[in-house]
Amino acid sequence: MKKYFTVFKLSIARELEYRFNFFLGRLRNIIILLLLFYVWQALTYKTGSFAGYTQQELITYIFGVNILRSIIFGAQSKQLASEINDGWFSKYLVQPINVFLYQFFRELGERSIHLFSAIIEVIIFVLILDVDIFIQTNFLILISLFFSILFATILYYLLSYLISMLAFWSRETMSPRFLFEWFLEFASGVYFPLDILSKLFFVSLTFLPFIYLIFFPISIYLGKYGTTQMIAGIFTQLIWIISIGMLNIYVWNKGLKKYSSASS
Repeated sequence: MKKYFTVFKLSIARELEYRFNFFLGRLRNIIILLLLFYVWQALTYKTGSFAGYTQQELITYIFGVNILRSIIFGAQSKQLASEINDGWFSKYLVQPINVFLYQFFRELGERSIHLFSAIIEVIIFVLILDVDIFIQTNFLILISLFFSILFATILYYLLSYLISMLAFWSRETMSPRFLFEWFLEFASGVYFPLDILSKLFFVSLTFLPFIYLIFFPISIYLGKYGTTQMIAGIFTQLIWIISIGMLNIYVWNKGLKKYSSASS
């Protein structure tokens, strides 16, 4: 594992080296954060609640999203597609590394920097805007939250890695990636709590893995689930991880055969 920890450290150094790109990415998140904050504040200004959520819960939700998306969503796995298309992928095949773990720890380094930045941003804006956010103190809920975030991080990586492996068959991977990320952000609850949608639409989303990336962990933090529901949700995350992980292995093996024949 020592070599993967080295990859982790190098990823942090690389992220800090390209500071302009880093700050542009954080600026985008700050703009989204402030936009959503003022939207929900306006919707709850008169009544103090909206669609079953108090103003405090909604504000906590959007600030929580800013933190969660920084650790759960990553960008490094996107590079796999370009490396396959450009031929750089071949270097992994002759090195004594597990490509999956290499990419994961490279992405984890980037996420660590963004997580630290997101936490600082939230603290600053909570103080500047003088907002009241919900602080969860229940130990069982916090433990459940930890595992839900851990599994959400792994689940996103598996989904993103799977999309990137389309490059084994096509050089046009940007369009599928764009559609994937657009739908993922909507269906995971980045912009609003998903249960404010119609019941039919919300129930439909529960059959997809995306809801377990953002909406589920934040709902745990807000205390929206009982113990049985939390355990069932975390177990469902694990089932999705196993299922999509197996699909990744299948596509990986098929893709390697395709890549080898294309390179020969």
